[in-house]
Amino acid sequence: MSLSLRGGGWRANVWAWYLFGSVLLAAAYMFVPAVKGSGPLINLLGLSSPVAIAVGLRIHKPRARAAWMLFVVGQFLYFAGDLYTYSYPKLLGADVGFPSLGDGIYLTVYPALVAGLLLLVRRRNPGGDRAAVIDSWILTVGFALLSWVFLVAPNIHLSGLSLLAKSVSAAYPLGDILLLAAAIRLAVDAGKRAPAFYLLVGSIVSLLAVDSAYAYALLVNGYHHQLSFDAGWIAYYVLWGAAALHPSMRSLDQPAADARTRLTPLRLSLLALACLIAPGIRFMDELGNPDVLVVIVASALLFLLVVSRMAGLVRHEERRASHELALRRAGVALVAAAGSDGVRDAAVHAVRALLGEKTAVRLILFTPEGVELVASSDALGRRPALSAKAADWLRATSSGTLSLRVADAPEDVRAELGLDLDGTACFLPLAVRDEPRGVLAAVTGSRPQRELVHSLEALASQVSLAVEGAALAENLHRQKSEARFGSLVAHASDLITVLDADGIVTYQSPSVARILGYAVEEIEGQSFTRLLRDADRPRLDKVLEGPPGNSSLETRVVECTLRHRDGTWLQFEVQHTNLVQDEHVRGIVLNSRDVSERKAFEDQLAHQAFHDPVTDLANRALFADRVQHAVRRSLRGGAVVGVMFIDLDDFKTVNDSLGHAAGDSVLKEVARRLEEAVRPSDTVARFGGDEFAILLDGVRDSQEAAAVAGRVLQALEALIEIDGKHVYTRSSIGICMGDGDTNTYDAEELLRNADVAMYMAKRDSKGSYRLFEPTMHERVVERLELQAELQQAIELEQLEVYYQPVVRLNGEYANYGVEALLRWNHPQRGLVPPLHFIPLAEETGLIIPIGAWVLREACRQGAILHRRFPRPDALTISVNLSAKPHTAGSPLRRSSSRSPRP
Repeated sequence: MSLSLRGGGWRANVWAWYLFGSVLLAAAYMFVPAVKGSGPLINLLGLSSPVAIAVGLRIHKPRARAAWMLFVVGQFLYFAGDLYTYSYPKLLGADVGFPSLGDGIYLTVYPALVAGLLLLVRRRNPGGDRAAVIDSWILTVGFALLSWVFLVAPNIHLSGLSLLAKSVSAAYPLGDILLLAAAIRLAVDAGKRAPAFYLLVGSIVSLLAVDSAYAYALLVNGYHHQLSFDAGWIAYYVLWGAAALHPSMRSLDQPAADARTRLTPLRLSLLALACLIAPGIRFMDELGNPDVLVVIVASALLFLLVVSRMAGLVRHEERRASHELALRRAGVALVAAAGSDGVRDAAVHAVRALLGEKTAVRLILFTPEGVELVASSDALGRRPALSAKAADWLRATSSGTLSLRVADAPEDVRAELGLDLDGTACFLPLAVRDEPRGVLAAVTGSRPQRELVHSLEALASQVSLAVEGAALAENLHRQKSEARFGSLVAHASDLITVLDADGIVTYQSPSVARILGYAVEEIEGQSFTRLLRDADRPRLDKVLEGPPGNSSLETRVVECTLRHRDGTWLQFEVQHTNLVQDEHVRGIVLNSRDVSERKAFEDQLAHQAFHDPVTDLANRALFADRVQHAVRRSLRGGAVVGVMFIDLDDFKTVNDSLGHAAGDSVLKEVARRLEEAVRPSDTVARFGGDEFAILLDGVRDSQEAAAVAGRVLQALEALIEIDGKHVYTRSSIGICMGDGDTNTYDAEELLRNADVAMYMAKRDSKGSYRLFEPTMHERVVERLELQAELQQAIELEQLEVYYQPVVRLNGEYANYGVEALLRWNHPQRGLVPPLHFIPLAEETGLIIPIGAWVLREACRQGAILHRRFPRPDALTISVNLSAKPHTAGSPLRRSSSRSPRP
C-alpha cells in the first residue's frame, strides 16, 4: 500500500473514491431512516467540500492557487451557514429566524466563488476575448431576466416583510445571477474542456437550479422541508470537491492553444434563445391581446432571420479563414520541404487539406522529356512519361483553370491519371513567369465553390513557385557537387579514366601528369592499351567485354602494369565499374592506384619470410614446401626424390676463434659452393646455425645421390681464406631417398630420416656421408629411449656398484683392495652392462653426475669395510673414471673432497 501511495497512483483515483463515498452518504441521508434528514450528516457532507478542495490543492499544486484558495473560503462559508441553519433548532429548540446570521454567512459565499471563477477566466484568457465577453453578457442578461421576473421582483413587492427581509430575499437570486455570469464566462471561452471543468460546471448548475427552485417554492408557500432540495445542495458540495481532487484540475488555468472564439451552432442557438427570453415573457403577458402578439411574433421572426443571415456570413468567414489557414500551412510546408519529392508530397497534402481526405490529387509536370505524373494521393505512383494524346490535352489545359465532370475528360487522360468517372475534376495550371510548368488536378465528389477554386488557384501558384525553387536548388546543388567533384578529381592521388566500349579514353583526370608524366591531351582520344604491357592487354579486353548484358554496377579489381613517360613500368591496382548504361557517364570507369612501392615491399617481405638472411638460401619453411611438392610430383610421375642433410663439423671453433663475422663469411662461402656442386633443378637451404639441406629432385637412384654427396664433400673440404686466416671445413651428410612408386615417405619423414643419417655419419666418422636405412631410425629411437631411461635411473637409484677383489702380491707383503664396477639394474631390461650405456652417458654429459655418484658410493662403502675389517695397511678401492675433462669446479672434484677417507 505504501508503494502505491509513493508511486502516485492513488492521486489519479482519489476523486472517484470521494465521489463514491459521498454518494453513499447522500443516499443514507435521503433514504436510511436512522439518519434520514440528519443535520450532522449533511453538515459532514458540506465540510467535505472545502476539505477536498484543500487536499486537491496540495496534491495537484495548480498554478492558479489563489482561485482555488477562494473556492476553499467560499465552500467553508457555505458549510458554516449550513452548520448554523441545521444546528440552531437542535441547540435552541426554536426555528431559525429570517433574516438571520446564517443568511449573512450564505450571502458572503457568492463574492468568494465569483472572484475565484474570474481569476480562472483571467488565466485561461490572458489576452482577453471580447467576443466571449459579449456572448457571456447576452446569455447572462437573458437568463437573469427570468430570475428578475420570477424571483427578484416578487420578493421586492412581497407585502408583510421589512425592508431588510426584502433585501435579503432579493439578494439570494441576485447572487445566483452573479455566479451564473461568472460560470457562463468560464464556459464560453476557448480554454481546455477537461473532466474537472465539467465537474465544476455541474456543481454550479446544481447550486443555481436548487436555489431558484427553493426561492420559488418560498414565494408560493411550496416549501415543506423536502429532502429533494437538500439533494441538490449535496450535489453542489460533492461535485465541486470532486473537481478539485481530479488530476485535470491543473489544466483549468491553462491558456487555450487556439484563442479564436468560434460561433458554433450550439452557441448561436443559446444566444438566440437568450435574446428571445424577453419577447417570450412579453408574449406570455399579452396572450389576450392579438395586436401586440403579432408585433411580438414578427419582431422575433425578424430577429431570427437576421441571426440566420449573420450565421451564414460567419460560416462564410470561417470557411475563408480555414482556407487561408490551410494555404498558410501549405506555404510553410512547401517552404520547409526537402527536395523535389518533399515539395510534391506537400502539394498533395495541401490540396487534400482544402478539399478533404477523400480527394484524388494528381501532380503533373512538363519536362523536356515529356509530360510526367510525379505525385499522386493514392497508390497510383509515378509515371515517367504519359502518352502523346494525354500530354497534348494536359498542355492545352494549362492556359487556365478548368473544371469539368471526369466523364467529360478524354479517355486517355482518365486511364493514365487513374480518375474515376464519378465526380468533378479541377485542373489548375502551374506556371512561372507565364511559362506553363505543369498541372495540378483534384477530383472531388461535387463541383467546388467559387471561393474554394480561388483558394486552389492560390495554392497552385505556391506549388509552382515551390516546384521551381526545388528544381533551381537541385540544379545549384548539382552544379556545386560537380564543381566539388571536379576539384576532388583534379587533386586526387589516383588516376580516374573513362573508356568507351572500344577502349578509347574519353576522360582522363589531371592527376595523370603527376603520376605518369603525361598531359591529359596525350591520353584522351587514344587507346588505353598503349600504356599497358603486352601481357596485361588481355585483362583489358575482359574488362571491355564485361558481364552479360553489359549492365553490372559491381566494382571489380585487377592488377596491371602501366608505362611512365620516362619508360619505367609501374604497378597499378585498377578498380573498374561498368557504367555504359549510365546516361551521365556512358563508359567504363577505371580508378587506378599506384601500388609499386607496396608490391616491392610485399615481395621483400615474402623473400625474407622464405629465405635465410645470411646466405640468401631457402629457409626451412620454403625447403619443406618444395620437398612436399616434389613428393607429390613423384607420386604422379614415379621419379625419385632425395633429401640431403649437411652439418658442418667443428664449426663452433670458427665462431669462437675468429668471431661471428668470420663465421658468417664461412657460411656464405659454403652456400656458394653448395649451389655450384648441385644441379640447377635442386634446392639448397640453410636451416640455421651450421645446418644445410639439399633437395635432389628427380634423381635416378641412391648412387646418383651419393655422387652428389661426394661432390659436396669435396667442394667443402677446399681451403677457405678469411681475413688472412685459412679455414678448412668438413661436413657430415645424411641422405634419405623417397620412392615415388611405393610412397615410402612423406616430406616430414624425408627430412627427419636425412637428419638421422647425418647423425650416424657424424658419430661414425666425420667428413663422410651415410644413406638412411630403417635400422638407423630404430637405433636412434632406442638411443633416445635409453637416454631418457638413463636420466631416470640416476633419479630412481637404479644404478648399483659391484666390488671385485684385487690382491697384489709384492714379495712377502700383499696389498688388498677392491675395484668398483658400475651396473645398471633396469626394471625391464634387467642388468645392463656398462658397454651399452657408458658411451651414451659420455656423449650426453650424464657421465659426470654418474661418476660423482659412483665415487661417493665407493668412498662410503670403503669406509664401511675399513671399520668392519681393520688392518694395519689401508684397504684400497679402485674407481674407473671417464676421460671427460674434470675442472676444479667439476662435480667429481667436489664429491671427492667431501667423501670420507678410509
